[in-house]
Amino acid sequence: MNLSVLKIIDLKQDEFFLPQYVELRNHYVDLLLTNSVTVDETKDWLVKENVEVRCFVDSQTLIGVVILYLNKEGEVAFFVKNRNRGVGSQLLKVIEEVAKGKKLNGLWSWVMSSNLAAQKAFTKNGYLLEGETERRYRNKILRGFVFRKKL
Repeated sequence: MNLSVLKIIDLKQDEFFLPQYVELRNHYVDLLLTNSVTVDETKDWLVKENVEVRCFVDSQTLIGVVILYLNKEGEVAFFVKNRNRGVGSQLLKVIEEVAKGKKLNGLWSWVMSSNLAAQKAFTKNGYLLEGETERRYRNKILRGFVFRKKL
């Protein structure tokens, strides 16, 4: 896949890709520590929450998504259709520019200890491992790592 030909879209501005976003996001609910959502719930979330969502698309296909949670002090999450192809790294670069435009000083992410692909992407893109923490999800305690990057 040639990443240079991918188009970047703002999901708030381009609802055409909402169904694909929901499908891809719902595929990763356990890594995102969330529940499945519908297209209508996602539309409401995009309006009500202080988030920035950027997507890479190849023609009519959504390839990957990165979310910047402005109300969570710059927390970042990303998910991609196919791992280990450099899409995650490119998404992080895109959202870093968005964050700079929002005058954020840094970004951070909590990554499950079993999610080696995400850990690799954050480390490769200059995020530093801050420490190990736990989160509760569906009555289980999960171990993960906090990664931070100053902008």
